[in-house]
Amino acid sequence: MDKNIAIKENGLSVLFNIREDGVVELSGFSPASMEAAPKVQKDAENISPLLEVQITGKSTRAMHAYKHNFSSASLDFHYVSHKLTVWEQGKELQIILKTEYGLHAAYHMKFFDAVPVVQVWTQLHNQGAEEIGLEYVSSFIYQNLCGNGSKPYGDKTDIYTPLNGWSCEAQWKKEDIRDLNLPGMTVDGFNMPGFGNNHYCYGGRSSWSSCEYLPMGLAHDRETGETYCFQIEHSGQWHAEYGTEPGSKLYLALSGPTEAENGWWKNLKPGETFTTVPAAFGVVQGDVNEAIAALTMYRRKIRRPNADDEKLNVVFNDYMNCLMGDPTDEKERMMIDKAAKMGCEYYCLDCGWYDKGYWWDRVGEWIECPERFPEGLKSICEYAKSKNMVMGLWLEIEVMGVACELAAKLPDDWFICRHGKRHIDNKRYLLDFRNPEVRSYCSDVVDRLITDYGVGYFKIDYNVTMGYGSDLHSDSCSDAIMEHYRCLYQWYEEIFARHPELVVENCGSGGQRMDYGMLKLLSLQSTSDQTDYIYNSYIAANVASAVTPEQAGMWVYPYEDEEEHVIYNMVNGLLLRPYISGMVWKLSENSIKLMQEGIALYKEIREDVKEGVPFFPLGFGNIKQDTLAYGLFRGNTVYLSVFAPRAQNVEIPLKFDKEIKQVEVIYPKKASCEFQCENGILNVHMPQKKAARLFKIVLK
Repeated sequence: MDKNIAIKENGLSVLFNIREDGVVELSGFSPASMEAAPKVQKDAENISPLLEVQITGKSTRAMHAYKHNFSSASLDFHYVSHKLTVWEQGKELQIILKTEYGLHAAYHMKFFDAVPVVQVWTQLHNQGAEEIGLEYVSSFIYQNLCGNGSKPYGDKTDIYTPLNGWSCEAQWKKEDIRDLNLPGMTVDGFNMPGFGNNHYCYGGRSSWSSCEYLPMGLAHDRETGETYCFQIEHSGQWHAEYGTEPGSKLYLALSGPTEAENGWWKNLKPGETFTTVPAAFGVVQGDVNEAIAALTMYRRKIRRPNADDEKLNVVFNDYMNCLMGDPTDEKERMMIDKAAKMGCEYYCLDCGWYDKGYWWDRVGEWIECPERFPEGLKSICEYAKSKNMVMGLWLEIEVMGVACELAAKLPDDWFICRHGKRHIDNKRYLLDFRNPEVRSYCSDVVDRLITDYGVGYFKIDYNVTMGYGSDLHSDSCSDAIMEHYRCLYQWYEEIFARHPELVVENCGSGGQRMDYGMLKLLSLQSTSDQTDYIYNSYIAANVASAVTPEQAGMWVYPYEDEEEHVIYNMVNGLLLRPYISGMVWKLSENSIKLMQEGIALYKEIREDVKEGVPFFPLGFGNIKQDTLAYGLFRGNTVYLSVFAPRAQNVEIPLKFDKEIKQVEVIYPKKASCEFQCENGILNVHMPQKKAARLFKIVLK
């Protein structure tokens, strides 16, 4: 007789079925309010194992095309035991499984207090006598997505895909699952028979985790009103896959790299352990707003506690629409004066400080250029400190330029290599953090800059990709990428252990490495390299779906001395983490005062920013829209950024559980706009096209 493991925690109802043959299934994952008892399939064809593990030399169970849901090895894992333990933020379930040939698995599902999202990962331990080749291991798989209610999933499922691109980050695409050619729907009142071999998938292909897609996703059940959310917490290759199961079921499988998609292969020797990359999965009774709110709360739970995400320091960075990588002593002192006058708390000297002229291919030694700084870099750092700002520097610590003299003296095993050659990307060699000598060298660089110059902030950039990875000392090129990142994470942990007050910004050529492998450790994220302030608002309106608002670094970089231009720039950043920059030397006193006003306001509301949850009253924005809106709410206080890039009139539906008591424009105080709020609709008339305002709404 089958047995169940039933858990109700934090608004979730999770059900595991232990079959008579010992195979464990995750048979139900619902909001606790659903009280749905999933139907358990008894026949052998409709098994939905807890893990999907593809092993070299073992078959699939049937035709599967390119899907990862039909490995015969997955049925080899049989239940041994389980335990539910308490940890400091909730509970953790561990299910132990074993095979006859000695491959054991520990499946972990971690619950977080008051958050309807779990973190899942699996450890495989080879306790047998033979080596085992791994081709695919799921971090998480659920084979009954949108399975509640009476309708088949094909009649009611919307899939949200998080498109991402350089200077066009966080652009969501919503599609009816019927348009993705996944069967499981009714046609003229009849269920389509069988199931298909098609799948819908997306992922990260190299060492830019979010180059084309964010490592996350959403699925909405229009019948039941449930919305599922997930993310994969890894900075290298990853894979998210939707597909069909026998019995007209829809599955979602999440993993790190795979052999089929990435050439990943792991030779697990006797005594060795492999751990999957962690994934998060949750479900809410509500729409995408509730789902993103749940992910936001979860992200705050898993993040390294740090003072920067508590205070939300205001950073001035001298790059974007500013010095653009051409710093000098004179320019920096002028910029520091401007930043201090506006009320910034950190000052980051961006790229170019270490070499003269064309410096791109000579990075790697991280010693200041005397031609740029004849009085030394320490003098600039001390000048910033005299203005009551913490000094920051740009580093691209994982690379060395092809013209760097040090790189020519180092052995090849310091670098990512393939086919007997160093991999070169964008005129840089890529350091391999699996090598302890590399980590030691990079630690010495960071320690020296902190100790000798008093640096308290690093903008860590990454303008390269590894391609397929490295064939040095690895079972597969792709496995080298995974191990590089695990060593990089460990390196950061060691850095923060030595320098707990250090602030590190995660920049991957803007938002190309925007993931919670990094953001569990680093306190803030560069969201884009977009240089146009209007297009930047299309990112600003969505990016809190990808990262918590207080970690989402958003450029505020006025480059025209015009009132609405300055206001629009400031509104882009006020409900996120504003990065102040721009051609501030061109700004009049009135424009400087607008910047001062915005920064002062941010300091007043940042307590709400760090605790608030995002919502998107017009849905996720896209570049086709004439108007945009993004908000945060905390308790009875709501903040709403309203953007009118191509219109003057904006209509925004406001749906709150409480009545609206008061609505006001809080930025700017002057040069305001006309608006009225009636029957839950906010109508705004801007003074012109290309205008933006920040509203505060108080609820009863």
